[in-house]
Amino acid sequence: MNVRMSKMAGVVVGSVAALAVLGAAFAQQEPGRVGSGPPEDFTIEVSFAEDGTMMVSQTEIRLAWGGYYRLNLVCPEGVENEAGVTFQAPEFLQNMHVRIVSVSDLNPAGGFQDVAEINFHMQGLNLRQIDCEGLGMAARISFHPMRRGEYPFTIIDDTVEPNREVPGVFIVE
Repeated sequence: MNVRMSKMAGVVVGSVAALAVLGAAFAQQEPGRVGSGPPEDFTIEVSFAEDGTMMVSQTEIRLAWGGYYRLNLVCPEGVENEAGVTFQAPEFLQNMHVRIVSVSDLNPAGGFQDVAEINFHMQGLNLRQIDCEGLGMAARISFHPMRRGEYPFTIIDDTVEPNREVPGVFIVE
């Protein structure tokens, strides 16, 4: 009986020690770790110059592993339906935990929180790509990056033949 209690005490002490070590390791994560406060916003805005050239506001985004972020993809107005602009980042989208996907009107003067939006609360589903087809609206994705690495993304202008592409990268550190 004493041997059994001694083993049980060892298991309990070992478990408590392991939790203490893990707790300290989790406390050292970068700001924005899983479960902390509101997401940190960043924006990728797609627009067209007068000559028709597609412009993308940023092509390199640095994120902390385990952080909580909200990507605001601002779609251009005035492109025809069934063609338009496509955002593709398959490896990145597969290595994130998507929390909320939203669609809203643009409100450049007041920001995103000042407009009505439709929210899709996600769990366990894969997001493949985002198509902007003629509406000057914003798609918003709240997420946690789940793996470190460099993940390419591509913004594709489907309105011309051949399609034009602007590459970019998400860097999860």
